[in-house]
Amino acid sequence: MAILAVVIYGVGDVVSGLLYTGYSFRDQAISELTAFGSPVRAFMMTIMLAHGGLLVIFGVCLFRSACSRALRWTGALVSAANLVTLPTHTIWAMSSRGMQTGVNDTLHAQTTIAFSLLVGAAVALSAIAIRGWFRPFAFVALAVIIAFGVAASGAMTGITEDDTPWAGAYERINCYVYFLWLVVLALLAPREFPPSCRETARETA
Repeated sequence: MAILAVVIYGVGDVVSGLLYTGYSFRDQAISELTAFGSPVRAFMMTIMLAHGGLLVIFGVCLFRSACSRALRWTGALVSAANLVTLPTHTIWAMSSRGMQTGVNDTLHAQTTIAFSLLVGAAVALSAIAIRGWFRPFAFVALAVIIAFGVAASGAMTGITEDDTPWAGAYERINCYVYFLWLVVLALLAPREFPPSCRETARETA
């Protein structure tokens, strides 16, 4: 499920960006694809809902199947993060450039922060739960996610002046490193489960 969710998101990101005339993958945020006023809002919003729904289910399966408390809470946080982000790109989507901002933009920013905090906690807990090479991998992934998340937020401060150089590139590095962590977690987590539930767990990866 986690791997399928990542594939769906990646395809949606590329297709939506190509269909959105004038859209810059380098300089515009992913959220601008689902923004009010975006010509690809309906398509990308559907992608986001499918992606988020699959990850909520993945997190629940991880919570129910893992023996390790840290790994169970990793699953709970993944589910919580993706529940938070469902309204972020639907009812609380941001406004497109040139449009008057409103409450939706404030709530979009706040839920994005909440999502980021939940993801950060999930990545950190996974490093505690799974030993070996995964531990440094998770911490490096967390450092990259934080660094490029901050960089993307800084670049987006110029959106009212339509001046957000590299915002899209920074955000996509942040986003796809998180997705890489999800894929690796989905592949490795079943090894931490009791033998009786490993086959079921593999089906949720």
